[in-house]
Formats: sequence, C-alpha cells, structure tokens
Amino acid sequence: MEARMLGIETDPARVAEDDVAPYRGLSAIESHAQFIDLMNATDLHMRSIPVLEWYRAWRALDAVDDPGRWWERVPSR
Repeated sequence: MEARMLGIETDPARVAEDDVAPYRGLSAIESHAQFIDLMNATDLHMRSIPVLEWYRAWRALDAVDDPGRWWERVPSR
C-alpha cells in the first residue's frame, strides 16, 4: 500500500530510506566514529543545560518509566 492511499503525500518509508542512505555501507570504524561524534554532541548539549533542568527531565522520565518487565505482561498463547 502506498502512503498516498492513506492521504500522506510524503512516503515515510522513502523518507526513512533517504535519511539512512549516507550511513549504509559504513565500515565498523566509520560507524563507531559516527557514534562517538553523536555522543560528543550529546555531551556538549547536556553541558549547556542547567543542572536543575536535568533533574526536571529525569523526574519526567521516571514518571513514565515502566519498572515492570514487559515480557511478564505479554499474554501466553
């Protein structure tokens, strides 16, 4: 089924494919370097946010966190 049949002008699958195209075929070393770059960017971003904002975000994440094990809630066959 095409996305246009659902009233979506831009096909999300095509957009996703286009987004990941530059990363397909990377060697393990290149992939790891990209990951390290992402972690460095995340670290810089976190350092730019006041610590009180970190706590506010962590409290919000804790509120939506599900401490249970998801596989315990999967109905058995």
